Amino acid sequence: MINYYHRLMAAAFLLGIPAASHAQVIGSYDNFDCFNDTGETAEGFEIDVEDVAPADLTREFPSNFSATPWVTRYGIPTVTPYDFTAATPDPDHAYDAGHKGVLVTYAANLVNGHWTAPYGAQPFGAGTVAGDGTPFVANPTLTNGDSCWFYGLGAAYPTSGCDHFGISFAGGVAPGRITYHWKVPNPTNTALVNAKLEASIPPSPTLAPQPVAPGAPPIVHAVAGGPADVGGDPNKPQAQAAQFGDAFWMKVTTVYGAVDAQLDLLQKAKIAPAGTHKIVLWAIVQRTPGVGPNAGKFNREAIENDPLGKKNVQVTKQYEYFKFAGQYDQETHEVLCDAFYATQALALANGKKLQVSCQNGGGADTPFTKPYWVIDQGSGAALYSPTGNLGQYVGAHINAYNAK
Repeated sequence: MINYYHRLMAAAFLLGIPAASHAQVIGSYDNFDCFNDTGETAEGFEIDVEDVAPADLTREFPSNFSATPWVTRYGIPTVTPYDFTAATPDPDHAYDAGHKGVLVTYAANLVNGHWTAPYGAQPFGAGTVAGDGTPFVANPTLTNGDSCWFYGLGAAYPTSGCDHFGISFAGGVAPGRITYHWKVPNPTNTALVNAKLEASIPPSPTLAPQPVAPGAPPIVHAVAGGPADVGGDPNKPQAQAAQFGDAFWMKVTTVYGAVDAQLDLLQKAKIAPAGTHKIVLWAIVQRTPGVGPNAGKFNREAIENDPLGKKNVQVTKQYEYFKFAGQYDQETHEVLCDAFYATQALALANGKKLQVSCQNGGGADTPFTKPYWVIDQGSGAALYSPTGNLGQYVGAHINAYNAK
């Protein structure tokens, strides 16, 4: 579905590995569905990209649908450069101090005191309207991945509580930090400002070639991690924090194919039937502290090397995210989900045995949704989680890699 290109040369530059001839990554750092988690109707969305200029961007969704910009309620965004290397940034962008960059802004317009999305009252399809903004839905349902727009969800789009956004970069461009914010009205209802916290979807994974022996089949190196800030506040980078960052359950669906991945078909419902082999993996992603006694620990990431084999020429990966709703260590904020077997238990002084795992008997990560007990590693206290640890769905990224 999505025609965004994150050029292979940019990925290769970031990872310091040679680029394969004629290969390309389909997708980009920002190719995603995102659910509104602000608690109110959002009237826009902002993608803040540090260390690039407007000319470094090749596309802002839905510019590839220029004849039908109403495919999303906000239409085509504006691209605004900034330079905070000398000037003082505004309060919404204090974290950009010392950087140049661009703001890609999707926004409703204020008309007679009411915020109206450019295509918020525009009928399209069978009488469907997009609504005036992105509604807040307390318990959103899953999408098919990269589907939060009219052609993806159809009649379900207006009330889904999500929207689709994306940008692509020119070849060789290595962007800096990318930050996502929903836009909401200020207290006087006169302008849109960034919601207090970042949108909760983690940063986009990266796909790039892994060096192989001459003549060997390609291997795609895929890395997905958690947010690099504290509690969704971009002014508090995880690298300066003594506690672990927020955690997410992540479902990774990998599909291999014998034909190239097509940009306009990057939807879960369309890529799965076309694939020759499908793998589903569950993992937890979480950033470690940058300072303090836990600094230097390994981040919880999903790092996979996907060998394409002799018949396959592409791999497509969809990443779906859920806020971790289970128990954290009360002192360090580290996820209490370290054991490898769901049947493993600890014998306490009182003779009770407590469930200490979020994994199944084979050691593979699974979304543990039943009540469970864990031990707080800091205090030693027994903690009970009545609702399991597969939390609210927050969105999905999708990326594909073609090797030629």
